Order: sequence, then structure tokens, then C-alpha cells
Amino acid sequence: MRVVTLVVVVAFAMVCATRSAAQPPLDTTGRVTFRVLPDTVTVGQPFELRMTIVPPAGRIGIAPAVPDTGGIIEPLDPAEVTRRGDTLRVRYRLLAWQTGVLSIPLGPVLMRRDSSDIAVTGDMRVVVRSVLPSDSVSRVPRAARALLTRPVRWWERWWQWMLGALALFTVLYLLNRWRMRPRIERVVDETPLSRADAAFARLDARRLVDAGEGGRHVALVAEIVRRYLADVEPSLALSLTNAELLAVAAPIAAIPQRQLVLLLQQVDAVRFGGMRIISATAQRVGGMAREIVREIERARASSTTRAA
Repeated sequence: MRVVTLVVVVAFAMVCATRSAAQPPLDTTGRVTFRVLPDTVTVGQPFELRMTIVPPAGRIGIAPAVPDTGGIIEPLDPAEVTRRGDTLRVRYRLLAWQTGVLSIPLGPVLMRRDSSDIAVTGDMRVVVRSVLPSDSVSRVPRAARALLTRPVRWWERWWQWMLGALALFTVLYLLNRWRMRPRIERVVDETPLSRADAAFARLDARRLVDAGEGGRHVALVAEIVRRYLADVEPSLALSLTNAELLAVAAPIAAIPQRQLVLLLQQVDAVRFGGMRIISATAQRVGGMAREIVREIERARASSTTRAA
């Protein structure tokens, strides 16, 4: 029985000794861990510093104060402190205003017991990269704008309105002068022959023969010849019928009677007989009309020469 009691006492003593050896000393520094989220930011981008403080037995952890404003790294708002038992969790929201690997300017963590403090420091850093492109060295920045630009009211630009009104008045004046300029009548020296040649050219451009309108072509050719005759001889008016025209033209020696009779017969055959004119006939009648005009012009020129 005594042996059993002695064994129990020895075992109890060994357990107590083991527990005493496992307990940390009262003045150890404790444990401080931190994390930067995200660890790489751009200039002016908010980031967080999360810190976990586990003080040693018998001491209380005290988180460092936020950095001063106006520095390279400054706080966004006060630190958020959460205490669960002896463990202290602190969350800082910060901004960085310079590129590079920056140290976060926080003071040491204090492990306090009565009037005795143990300071625990940590190397807390954040990487700040530039928002500029890689080739920004060759870029030339724009000149700075004026601090304050006062808007100019429309009535303050009176000289611009005056210049605009003067330019408009000048344009209107010159336009009116151009419209009221004296007209110079163009004197065109037209002769019966030139008018007849122009009429023949216009008729050829219409290509009535190619369109199958030979009868119309013949009628217009005769109309040109009759207008030419009225120009050179007032007695051969357009109001005369073909028979009356032949009767009046018979005494005039300059007019080729046979060609004129054939031409007017073709016209009467088309108008009153409904004769269909083929292409070859229309071309022959056109050539006959031109020959009549040329014969009359030669006769007139010859008579003028003899009179001179």
C-alpha cells in the first residue's frame, strides 16, 4: 500500500514539473504577424495592412497608431481594432503616393504590463508601381492650363461682329454691282448661209434617218431651204405654198429651179401622199438641199462681183 502511494506522489510531481516547463516566461516578446493586401499597388490605389498581435502571458498588446497624413503613405480612415481574448487584430486602410518599395511608417507594437512595455518592430513594405506606360520617358507632357478661364460673352466680341457685318456688306455691294453692270450685247455676224449651215448641223445631230424617220428628215430639210430662200429673197415668204413658191422663184435666175422642184415634190409626196422615205432617198434629198443653198450662194457672190 505504501509503495502504491509513493508511486502516485512521484507521478503527480512529474506532471506538475512538465506543465511548469511548458509555460513561457512572463517577459517574452509575444508574436506579431502582418499581411499587405494587395502587396503591389499603383499610385493612389488603396491597400490594406492586416496585423495580428498575440501578447505573452500577463501582458496586453497595443497596436501602433495610423501614419500621419500628408506623407508618402497616409491613412484613409482610422484603424479597425478587434480584440478576441488576448489576441488583437488590427486593419489599416492606406494610400501610397510614390513608386518603389516603400516601408509603411508604423510605430512598434507595445506589449504592456503595468508600467513596463516591450516594443516589437516589424519590417512592413508595399510595392508601388507607376501607372505610366513603359515608353513614357519619350513623351512630352502638355503645357499646364490656366487656373481660371473666364468665358467671353457674345456682346464682348463686338469687333468680330463689326468685321463680319462689314464683310457681308462688301459681298452684297459687289454682287449688286455685278448684277447691275451694263450689258454688252454680243453682235453676231450671221448670214443666211451660216444660219442654214447651223440648221443642217443640228438636223444631222438628231439622226432621224438612223431612227427610221426619213420622211420627217426630208420635211425638215425642205423647211431649212425655204427659210434660207426667205432670208435671201423677201418675196419668197414662208407663208407661200410650194406651188406659189415655185411660181414666184421661176423668174429668179440665181435659184436652181430643177433641184428646187425635185425637193418640193419629195416633200409633197411625204406630206400628202404618205410616201415612205428610205435611208438612201433621205440622204440624197439632204445633199440636194445643201447643193441648192451652195448654188444660190455662188450665184449671189458672182452677181456681187459683177456689180462691183
